[in-house]
Amino acid sequence: MVLPKAGSQLPPLPAKVQQVKAVLDRKGQVILYGPPGTGKTHWARIAAHELSAREAFKKSFAQLDPKEKEVVQGSGQGDGLVRMCTFHPAYGYEDFLEGYRPTSTNGTLGFERRDGIFKRLCQDAAKAPERTYYLLVDEINRGDIPRIFGELLTLLEMDKRGMALSLPLSGEPFRVPANVRLIGTMNTADRSIALLDTALRRRFGFIELMPEPELLREMVFESLPIADWLKVLNGEIRKRLGNDGRNLQIGHAFFMQKELPIADPGTFLKVLLEDIVPLLEEYFYDSPEGLCQLLGSTIMDPKEQRINRDLLAPGRRADVIASLAQLHPELLTSAQAMDAVEDETEGEEEEEQEEPATT
Repeated sequence: MVLPKAGSQLPPLPAKVQQVKAVLDRKGQVILYGPPGTGKTHWARIAAHELSAREAFKKSFAQLDPKEKEVVQGSGQGDGLVRMCTFHPAYGYEDFLEGYRPTSTNGTLGFERRDGIFKRLCQDAAKAPERTYYLLVDEINRGDIPRIFGELLTLLEMDKRGMALSLPLSGEPFRVPANVRLIGTMNTADRSIALLDTALRRRFGFIELMPEPELLREMVFESLPIADWLKVLNGEIRKRLGNDGRNLQIGHAFFMQKELPIADPGTFLKVLLEDIVPLLEEYFYDSPEGLCQLLGSTIMDPKEQRINRDLLAPGRRADVIASLAQLHPELLTSAQAMDAVEDETEGEEEEEQEEPATT
């Protein structure tokens, strides 16, 4: 990548990052939500790093030197402008704000009060009001949000930033500075967005990320256009699973590596059989017949009602592709027709180039 010279105009922000910035400017916190594999964590990290780099150094993140990147990302000790945590069922208030943790001194077990990740971030942000601090909360819906956030829910609102509340354990006054931003991610496959605490909903902005099959246009294996196949697959999921189907679609990110579509057919088959098929098995746990229709009789044995695990063996690639196209064979036909048109066009161009010039 060729970087712009110092003082030159910064490249425009990607559309999704612009979206995140707009919500953060308005609300102070945002949640990226959607089906699995739609790039929620990916875009959360890009947005935080890019916005932080531009605010702190007037450069894009790609332009930063190693020392500047360390300021943004931190040195691994939770000291960067961008920090990250992951919520889970055991995550609590003591991890996020403050709480007592066991400690051993000269062989004697005791407890000491420790500050959590968000409290430390807010303390650092208060000392450097000229910089913006970001906390990424991955899988925010997997934690007990009312318990984790506690009185913080009141302080998150932009018009209450800087207002102090007394923390129940330490008795210290606590504030959320105006230069703090939260970006959360949420997988909607478990319908968790419907269960979100109303108080939390009101304080966060929400951006939905859905499958984008068009990003896979370059992927064509054994004459099967993967973008079109993914569209068909998600259409069938929506149709067969009813109201839940929209949030159970398969995201494009499953089929991407380093932001590019998978180029190796063998890797595609591994992703399909080791990532996608088990996910579909879970979706269609009560309907093996529907799963068989969705995957085709080669991948899913209709009699034994089990997945054929031998399909990763050498030489079976064409069988897998044929099975995927079994539900909608027109996908193969349309791809082959497009190939034929392209070949014919190329042939005509070659003939025109070989035709001798006339005087």
